[in-house]
Amino acid sequence: MYQKFTNILQDIKDFLPGGPNKKYIASFLFLFIWMALFDKNRWVTQWQLQRSIYKYEREKDKLSNDIIRTKQMTKDVNSDIEKFGREEYLMTKNDEDLFIIAVE
Repeated sequence: MYQKFTNILQDIKDFLPGGPNKKYIASFLFLFIWMALFDKNRWVTQWQLQRSIYKYEREKDKLSNDIIRTKQMTKDVNSDIEKFGREEYLMTKNDEDLFIIAVE
């Protein structure tokens, strides 16, 4: 196991360019891989959180529009309840006939 690990480290050292900056490049690559894959705030998690925020903002906008529509409908019902009942629920008085005309 130890031999396998040292072989992997040696392969990484051989892959990196030479010179005095070798340890800085290795440190940067290690931190980059750690932040991308293993950290609590990794990039995949952040991307998923952004998607859920966007989804909830769209749902919030939709619900806000529903609230505005409902308030308008409540205002209409309160202003003339008889007209609303006749138009929405096809209610009639006892001595009236109702004719429904379907337009295609």
